[in-house]
Amino acid sequence: MREAMRIAIADDETRMRETLRDYCRRYAHEHTLELDVDDFPSGDALLLDYERGRYDMLLLDVEMPGADGLDTARRIRALDEDVTIVFVTNMAQYSINGYEVAAADYVLKPLSYYDFALKFTKARRLAHGRADAVVAIDTVDGMRSVSVGDIHYVEVLDHYLLFHTVEGVHKARGSINGQAEALAPHGFYRIHKSFLVNLRHIDTLAASTVTCAGATLPVGRTYKAGLMQAYLTAMSGRPL
Repeated sequence: MREAMRIAIADDETRMRETLRDYCRRYAHEHTLELDVDDFPSGDALLLDYERGRYDMLLLDVEMPGADGLDTARRIRALDEDVTIVFVTNMAQYSINGYEVAAADYVLKPLSYYDFALKFTKARRLAHGRADAVVAIDTVDGMRSVSVGDIHYVEVLDHYLLFHTVEGVHKARGSINGQAEALAPHGFYRIHKSFLVNLRHIDTLAASTVTCAGATLPVGRTYKAGLMQAYLTAMSGRPL
C-alpha cells in the first residue's frame, strides 16, 4: 500500500479547519491519494510536539492568537527545512512575505475548492520533490546551478536575462528563445516576448496578465491561445 501523505492544518476557526479537512478528503478522492490529516486550533498547539519529518505539508492560517502563521512557520523552519508550507490568508501580501520561510504558496479566503485544488497540486509536487532538475545559468557573476523548481519566471531587460527565483534575482547572459526551449520540458511557458514563466508558480490567470510569485506579468496576444491548456496540463501532472 502506498504511504499516505501527512498533512497538518493550523487554524483557530473550527469551521475553517473543517472546510480544509473536507477539501483534503475531496482532493484525495479525486486524485486517488491517501492523506492523513491532523488539525490544530493554533500555531502554538502545532509547535508543542513538532518533530522534523512528521508532516509532508502544513496548511497554516496567518492570523491566529499566540504564534501567528508566519511566526509558526519561522519556528518550524528552524526545525524542519523540508516540510512544504502553504498559508491560508485573506491578506495577499503574504504571497510576498511567505518567501521568507520558503512557503510554497498561499490560498486566499474565502476559500474555493477550485483554488485550493490548484494550490494543493503545486504544493504536493514540491513535497514530493518533483521539481528537482538543476540548470546551469551563466550569470554576470559566473556560472550558477539553480533548481528549476526555484525559478519563478525569466525576464528580458536591457539585453540581459533576469531569473527571478526563490533566492532572488540572477542577471544572466543568453537569449529568451534559448531558455524557452531548454526549460519547456520542465513546465515553463513563453507568455510574452520578454517573459517566460514557470507554470507551477502561477497564482492567477487573467485575460491579458498572469500573477506569478506576486508579480503581475503581461500576456502577449500571440501567446494567449496555448497558455490555459499548457497551465491545466502542467497542473494535472501530465507531460507538457
